[in-house]
Amino acid sequence: MNNKQFAVQLFIFIFSLSMLGQSNSDFESKFTVAHLKSAPVKLIPFPQEYKWQDGYLNLSEVTIDSKEISNQNTVVLSELKSILSANNIKVLANASAFITFKKDKKIKDEGYKLKVAKKGISIASSSESGRFYALQTLRQLIDNAQVPFVDISDWPQHAFRGYMIDVGRNYQSMESLKKQLNIMAAYKLNKFHWHLTDRPAWRIESKLYPELTYSNNHRQTRDPGIYYTYDEIREIFKYAKDRHIQVIPEIDMPGHSDSFVTSTGVKMESEKGMEILEGVLNEFFTEIPQEDCPIIHIGSDEVKIPNPKGFIAAMVKICKDANREVVVWHPGLEVDDDVIHQTWIAEDVKPGNFREIDSWHNYVNGAEPMMQIQRLFFRPIGFPSVNNVIGGTLCFWPDVNLKHESETFEQNPVYSSMLTYAWTTWTADLAKGYPEYYTKMPSKDTKALDYYSAFEDIILYHKEKYFSNEPFPYFRQNDKEWQLIGPFNGDDGDVILKEMKETYNYGDTILSWKNAIGNTIVMKERWMLTGHFEDAKVGQTVYAMTYIHSDENREIEAMIGFETALRANKIYLGVPKIGSWDPAGGNIWVNNNPVAPPLWENAGWKPSKQTGWGSKVDQEIPWEEQDFYWTRTPTKIQLNKGWNTVFVKIPRATTYQNWMFTFIPTDMSGLRFSPDKN
Repeated sequence: MNNKQFAVQLFIFIFSLSMLGQSNSDFESKFTVAHLKSAPVKLIPFPQEYKWQDGYLNLSEVTIDSKEISNQNTVVLSELKSILSANNIKVLANASAFITFKKDKKIKDEGYKLKVAKKGISIASSSESGRFYALQTLRQLIDNAQVPFVDISDWPQHAFRGYMIDVGRNYQSMESLKKQLNIMAAYKLNKFHWHLTDRPAWRIESKLYPELTYSNNHRQTRDPGIYYTYDEIREIFKYAKDRHIQVIPEIDMPGHSDSFVTSTGVKMESEKGMEILEGVLNEFFTEIPQEDCPIIHIGSDEVKIPNPKGFIAAMVKICKDANREVVVWHPGLEVDDDVIHQTWIAEDVKPGNFREIDSWHNYVNGAEPMMQIQRLFFRPIGFPSVNNVIGGTLCFWPDVNLKHESETFEQNPVYSSMLTYAWTTWTADLAKGYPEYYTKMPSKDTKALDYYSAFEDIILYHKEKYFSNEPFPYFRQNDKEWQLIGPFNGDDGDVILKEMKETYNYGDTILSWKNAIGNTIVMKERWMLTGHFEDAKVGQTVYAMTYIHSDENREIEAMIGFETALRANKIYLGVPKIGSWDPAGGNIWVNNNPVAPPLWENAGWKPSKQTGWGSKVDQEIPWEEQDFYWTRTPTKIQLNKGWNTVFVKIPRATTYQNWMFTFIPTDMSGLRFSPDKN
């Protein structure tokens, strides 16, 4: 969302620095590593209370006792039959096993109890949503018509568990939206934030002001004239409701409104603009009733207008007169505490009596795919806010122009982020945050690394079982060990490091190797300003090395990258020149032989700006497959039997560089990393 992605995260940065001295022995979690590893089924989200029993229930056939739900919402029954059918389990009148539903008013809202025993499965809940979520757990428990014996008592830690996508900049088809809703439902996310309008286009049908959706009033590179009819909007609301997801539509105002201004000839904050907005809002409320849409988001961020208090007060009143709860971005235009604040940047958030939706540090398109998962995992929802945090929303802004809607999922870690966010919003197993792990993996032999490694087992299991045909750019990280040294000025290290030593006298300092773990090693992340070398300056260089042991001579494929371009905008170093890995001068050697870089299709291209927000021209140039290490063809590398040396040079060229490198063998079979050949 424009400046959101590069605004200085001052508060979090200062807070992070204060946490850096925290000992790894301070790591605390609701569960132990043994709890996660011993579970016979790798569940996401992980249940709050459980007791696994020995043995399995064979479910080749089953009888459904549906008396409790027969006169209520039949969605649950339909969902159950779908799960059974997918596992080739027959539903019979007198089967040897049963599935029964019970109502228990003592169970928390959205919570459930699920018991698998020799005679069958019982599900208890106080609500339809609880039953639905019990079935999502059952869906994961069933494997080849077998279900492990278990007692589960489960409920969400946060009532608000959201996912947001911006369709104002790049349209998403109904089919794509439904697919995302299906994944949300399977992992118990329950709020779909639908960002329907933005600078390029207005995606909501308007019978009162049809010019809002005219093609010539939209940016011509951004699906002009394509919008959702009210029949389609109602269809999405119903589809979501059937999956116990509440849709929160957003009509962004008064900023992010270029298409509105082009269509109407007036600004939103003008007297005429406010009159039009009143008509637009009331039309929406007439078409979509309060029982289907009790909450609406009206944006209000990144804008300066002459009458901020008057404008936002008028818009909030229109919504409240229609009996709708209101959400605004925070920071944004100032509103009363009865309006829900969705916080997207920490520096301006002050304690208050308002309800808060947490969206700090979670933008999917503004994240390195490896680092994104550890950052979401190690930062609990709401940390470190002291306000009334009701939950969080994972935000996804496909800002740059797309050639096809599918590219937004290929270019961004959407599904891996959704699964991790489902874990942190429902399970919420970490009571406090660990900012030192937002850009660096925990050190070897620490509780934090052991625990995260157990989570990696779980998320990679889901990748293989449920997302094998979907883009899912996450790979195990705990098995990659490196040593780093620097910073050196310019190319000094090229000469100094020819004689490998433990320490080097360099100027007034003594440089020594330090350990790092992960697929992507961050020197300094662009927005959080943290990493392994956050004090290094432009013009300095860091080096990394490790050894890879191979059990035989083999050719491997590896994903290699230097700066990970953030898909939020087109601000990065650009495409390397032919024969180069990195516009900053980075390079990689294996066994002292330089690794040949790809044949870049647009070699040498660089954006017209190196800081701030991307230019309008550059923003319309879609990303290509070659731009990201996880979408381009992996590089072939020859390894010898035994130990192989990997050496990497990582220079820093600009203050805005996302300074890092990535090295990921696509198949670790027969391979082992070690920084010291141990």
